[in-house]
Amino acid sequence: MTYLEFLEYIAKKAWRIMRKNFWLKMQKEIKSDNTPVTITDKKINSLVIKELKKYFPTHDLLWEEESNFKNNSDYLWVCDPVDGTIPFSCWFPISTFSLALVYKWEPIAGVIYDPFFKRLLIWEKWKWAFLNWERVFVNNHNKIWPTTIMSWEFFSTAKYDFLPAISKLRDKRIKFFKFSSVLYGWIMLCAWEIDWVIFPNSFTHDWVSLKILVEEAWWKMTDVFWNEQRYDRDINWYIATNWKIHDELVEIVKNNI
Repeated sequence: MTYLEFLEYIAKKAWRIMRKNFWLKMQKEIKSDNTPVTITDKKINSLVIKELKKYFPTHDLLWEEESNFKNNSDYLWVCDPVDGTIPFSCWFPISTFSLALVYKWEPIAGVIYDPFFKRLLIWEKWKWAFLNWERVFVNNHNKIWPTTIMSWEFFSTAKYDFLPAISKLRDKRIKFFKFSSVLYGWIMLCAWEIDWVIFPNSFTHDWVSLKILVEEAWWKMTDVFWNEQRYDRDINWYIATNWKIHDELVEIVKNNI
């Protein structure tokens, strides 16, 4: 089984678990960081471990909930079983499953799957990126207009205060979405339904493979000061959009934080 075949295979298995366990007032636990974890997170964790041991038994796994296994392999799978656990646990259909493969901390493949609308975003290094197996291309918007739509999240632990930048962007009358699932925003970005994504925090767990997605779909992704950065360690935020409006956007953000 190829890596892309495995990513699609495991994503669709995770989809069944997410849909089966999606109901109002579902049981959830609160972790030490005050965020929820559900039975869905745990069941998908067990699924991924089982399937990886079956198909790639010598590889390692890093999972958000710290149920990891290590073989000291150069290959590492990074999983977020439910990105957007807060909306998921509150019966809002805005969340995704994600899994990425890293080789010597160089991301080489990944998948994001929206189980509610069956939107599969999948990519592999040097083999392009696809949304439901249609090749993904960057949009051609060349200016920040009042019709521009952005996805962003708010984190009280963020290094910088993003609200002044939000205020400045509001002056341009752009539209904002806050999904509480940043990876959901990436699906919408690749579907051309929004124009850019900003992640205003430093941790990188979910974003380790996104740089490859950006390169395969020809987007532009830098930190908030227009610097290139690695995504296998803490980051200095990121901004992702097309090449034509990236400079204008970064200029607004970096001058207002």
